[in-house]
Amino acid sequence: MAAIYIIKTEKIVNLIDFSGRNLKTMPVFLPNSTTDLNLQENFIQSVPVWSFRKSRKLKRIDLSYNSLSMIERDAFAGLVELTHLDLNTNRLTTNSLPVDIFKGLTSLEELAINYNYDYNDNSYFQSEISLIKSLVRLRIDLSTGKQIDKCLCTLPNLREIQISSHTGQIYSEHSFHNLRCQVIEVLYLDAVSSLTPDTFISFPKLKTLKINIKILNAADDVISKIFKSLKVFKGRNITELSITGNPMRNGFVMDHPHFAVLQNICLKKLVLVGDSILGIRFRPFERYALRRTV
Repeated sequence: MAAIYIIKTEKIVNLIDFSGRNLKTMPVFLPNSTTDLNLQENFIQSVPVWSFRKSRKLKRIDLSYNSLSMIERDAFAGLVELTHLDLNTNRLTTNSLPVDIFKGLTSLEELAINYNYDYNDNSYFQSEISLIKSLVRLRIDLSTGKQIDKCLCTLPNLREIQISSHTGQIYSEHSFHNLRCQVIEVLYLDAVSSLTPDTFISFPKLKTLKINIKILNAADDVISKIFKSLKVFKGRNITELSITGNPMRNGFVMDHPHFAVLQNICLKKLVLVGDSILGIRFRPFERYALRRTV
């Protein structure tokens, strides 16, 4: 039986927090003016039609870390003020989303739909996402050997994208060449096993780059490959470079030749996290124009 949350009409409740309640079905809400709904870390399997018809003022919905395998047609109908929707870490596949499921979300700025079961047809998910013209930030899965579809060129406001995968990925220019049409400023690559030298050619306006290495699947020379891929940023101003999950001991020794790549990049912030960060001295950074290290 679905839980029922009652809100007194004379009191405005900005947040309904049903996280970690072991819910298996969507709660049923009485009319309310709530703006934030947190349903993460439950066991909800589906989002029925008109689930939020009495919560039209919602701006944020978090359904992450559930067991969602079905979102019914018009499940998000009427949510014209919704700006953030988090569906990450569920069981969604290409059969889980009806056509035009996101079409009415005219204010949506951030969508997280990564870490799902979309192994076979990334293009369908992307075609549905391409209908969200207000989208600024996107988190999405990309299967091995697949690429970002050119349909995302129809998103005029897209500036930030996170690419995730359940297994280690070898990313290349082929993965992203359809994003040349976009002005992507923030890129986060998760589950990296290796990179090709041309991986970032399609990101001429990139300001922030975050790379998380998939330790169990990482190539032996993954650190070397990453630094070689950074050569494309020669002469560029980069706000932040982050490399996490370093599997190789001594991979981040500051005097290593890898760091010569940074000499030609104007870098404001460098984040290196991994098994071992050794030999740190500040003198090398003086010639790399580095202003801050973490």
